[in-house]
Amino acid sequence: MHRIVLTFFLIGSFITKASAEPSAEALLFQMQRGYHHNNFELVMAHILQNNIEPLRLTHGWNNRTEITHLLTLSGRPIEYLGKNKQVTFAESAQISYTLQESQLPGLWFSMLNSSPETLLKYYEVVSTGKSRIAGQVAQLVRLTAKEDSKYSFIIWLEQKTGILLRLDVNDAQGNLVEQYLGIDFRLLSENSTNIKTLASMKVPPAATSHDIYRAEPASHQWTLGWLPSGFVPLSSDQHKLIGSDELVDYFMLSDGLVDVSVYISRSSAETKGREKEQIAMHGATSIFSINRDDGVTLTVVGELPLLSLRRIAETIRANK
Repeated sequence: MHRIVLTFFLIGSFITKASAEPSAEALLFQMQRGYHHNNFELVMAHILQNNIEPLRLTHGWNNRTEITHLLTLSGRPIEYLGKNKQVTFAESAQISYTLQESQLPGLWFSMLNSSPETLLKYYEVVSTGKSRIAGQVAQLVRLTAKEDSKYSFIIWLEQKTGILLRLDVNDAQGNLVEQYLGIDFRLLSENSTNIKTLASMKVPPAATSHDIYRAEPASHQWTLGWLPSGFVPLSSDQHKLIGSDELVDYFMLSDGLVDVSVYISRSSAETKGREKEQIAMHGATSIFSINRDDGVTLTVVGELPLLSLRRIAETIRANK
């Protein structure tokens, strides 16, 4: 009798323990909820190539307004302030602007604002244990891209709230290309003075991206070719580049997590003297520019491997 009771006790303990561990899918939903529903402050290091940039992220609510603030802590001050769907970009001491229907830049915020359904569709998601980040116990989740044309990710989520504490971006070979590493984390009270101060900050009047760039309707001169799975054009237009009179055709592509910008122009006398191809990498963000033999200059920018950007550029065709 005692043996039967003990057996049922052990089975019950195992079931309780197993059910206490959320699935990888559930953790993705918890990550979004944890971020959008909590008041907190996170100091982290943004690491790419040989550069380390300390950041402070503050998030919370004030009178039904969601406040997100990101500030660089060394070097030239750069900050972004989100109030619901409006974001103020203060990237220089002289100029700042506010955009409607926007989000803070970077893969950190793309991960937090992408839908779990999108992540599950294009990535193999597996929970792989626990670690300690920023003094907190964190659940580790791997998001492995189903094709080599995209990067893979590892995320660490604070065990109780699901708040994202660390994000690693890896290439197909498993090499680290960019990292956001939480260093100090604390929850803030509902009546946090920090949040109230941010909510009261005066910002420039909100405009649309079309207002900022004075965009004209798309020319429909071009047909997109190969795109990584899930990528679709979100918008297209014609506009002049900032600080230039050069008119370019522009496409914004996205798969719900990563955005890619495509700029197309006719080769000018200046571009004809340049090398046929130019490339640059800044962490996970790659830039590929090519002066094609058909007199077209194509520049593709996005958080994809360089080979993916090259293939996007090489398969764009002019409509006859």
